Amino acid sequence: MRTAFDNGLPELAPPRRVVVIGAGVAGLATAYELARRGTEVTVLEAADRAGGRARTLREPFADGLYAEAGAMTVSPHCHYTLHYIRELGVDLAPSDLLDTTFSYYLRGRFATPDGTSLARLGLSLNPAEEGMDVAQLMDTYVQSLCRELQPDLDAANWEVTERLALYDRRSVAEVLRDRGASEAAIGLLDPFFLEMRGGDLQSASALSWLRYESSGHSMIKAGTSWSKIKGGTDRLPAAFADRLKGHIHYRSSVVRVQQDDDGARVTAAAQGGLRTFEADRVVVTVPFSAIRHIDFSDARLSRAKSAAMRQLRYASVVRVYLQMRRQFWKGFRVSISTDLPIRWIRDATPDQAGPRKIVECMMTGQRARAVAAMSEEERLRFTLDHLETFLPGANEHFETGTSVVWDRAPHIEGAYILPEPHHAELMPAVRAPEGRIHFAGEHTSFEPNGGAMTFAFESAARALLELGLAEATAQP
Repeated sequence: MRTAFDNGLPELAPPRRVVVIGAGVAGLATAYELARRGTEVTVLEAADRAGGRARTLREPFADGLYAEAGAMTVSPHCHYTLHYIRELGVDLAPSDLLDTTFSYYLRGRFATPDGTSLARLGLSLNPAEEGMDVAQLMDTYVQSLCRELQPDLDAANWEVTERLALYDRRSVAEVLRDRGASEAAIGLLDPFFLEMRGGDLQSASALSWLRYESSGHSMIKAGTSWSKIKGGTDRLPAAFADRLKGHIHYRSSVVRVQQDDDGARVTAAAQGGLRTFEADRVVVTVPFSAIRHIDFSDARLSRAKSAAMRQLRYASVVRVYLQMRRQFWKGFRVSISTDLPIRWIRDATPDQAGPRKIVECMMTGQRARAVAAMSEEERLRFTLDHLETFLPGANEHFETGTSVVWDRAPHIEGAYILPEPHHAELMPAVRAPEGRIHFAGEHTSFEPNGGAMTFAFESAARALLELGLAEATAQP
């Protein structure tokens, strides 16, 4: 698939009419490639903008400040993302996650990741862990296991061998404990993987986690070539949308998908009425977390697909943004992991001009679900009050703020997939086409993890190849 994509999909002869459901990056890429080849493509998007979870917040901030609510990093391993960045002429800049001043705030005290500093916190580490720094803990409990599982784990055309399947049956927490990690050590490691990606260690598949941590996408392997989209991640979907003018129907919520031997039909609610679109093929990019709002009763879906739609779980993530009059804390690119309910905070605008700053707080898992139950005003006050406990001056310098609760985002309802144990068994059904209906989106990629635009773009490439193959097979 990668070879065909890099060669420009030369053999692709797509259907005459295709409806794409969703204008996230997977839907945009699919529609872009189809439109280039003369397909009559219609994109139905429930929101009033393109991009989905590639979302940049520009309001209510002053001085042109902005912050990312979703996708925010492009690594050298984001093959498909880099392809479209080059093709669409979007610029890159160094990632905000590089060269951070990282620290912990635990038990009411600050500490850096080195062993001497951590020892002063009096954490309940086991004897073998005492004196270790975080890098040593990571190597002992994570990277050593990744090395043990080679070459199976890192294979480009990987499959779930029996050796790997053992880890898909267990959670991350179970595997870490079995390798001797104390609860305190697990807490120190947490910000470097699943806490950043949104997940519960108790419920995430260890195989999905290990596959990610052994790859170049892992936070611990961040290098100087890690990037972000200059001016905001939303510049990339905007570039797609600009080339798809006339094809995207915004504020068009799909309510029904049907198919028979002769074609497919998609019904959407828009402008106070219902409209049905006829198509040869349909590409569904809606996250399975929100797909229950669409009626597939006449879509001839298999039992396996229907079960996968119900079963696939998504990470709970809340991101809170506080605009400060100026930087009142010490350090540059500050990033702090805490044992407080607000969990992790960082300077979200380290390279943006002007004295004002945006402090971001990111909560995942059960913390996110608890804070999601608050009103917007309560959520901002809750975050600000906790921030004040370790960064005095937060209340004094606060000007305005906002938050994004991904579980409650209309038509999305989750940040990205949270692969649970036995996720590998679910993956084939998640991405399999169903007659004239095809599926794309980060949840349908070949990798067992979401949370990266490149996985969504990869799924679009696979869906395009499926469309071409289906048409070729259907020819008399």
